[in-house]
Amino acid sequence: MSTRTTTAALGAALLLALTACGTEPDSPADPTKLDNAASLACDDFAHGIKAALTTTARIDLANKVNKWAQDSSTNGIATGGKLLANSVEAAPNSWQTSSDLFAQACLDAGWDA
Repeated sequence: MSTRTTTAALGAALLLALTACGTEPDSPADPTKLDNAASLACDDFAHGIKAALTTTARIDLANKVNKWAQDSSTNGIATGGKLLANSVEAAPNSWQTSSDLFAQACLDAGWDA
């Protein structure tokens, strides 16, 4: 075997080994547990909910929460964020219900203040 063939074979084997190491599948996130995006959304919600008394404040809070919530795989977080956003201009009881549902999704996933 020539030196050129041996070097090429070793290079190919090394490339194959490196590629195999880099393609291990990521383990799927547990949707019942708080992922990073959900944690950030829940934190933003908790810090802003008491001040969300006006429509403008509710819109700001819903936008801040949904910045993270829509990237979450945690059960109820993305959906809860959408409900929150859809209720910002609704009657106060609708906002309260969607706020309660979002807060419960955070708590159910293990979020702690």
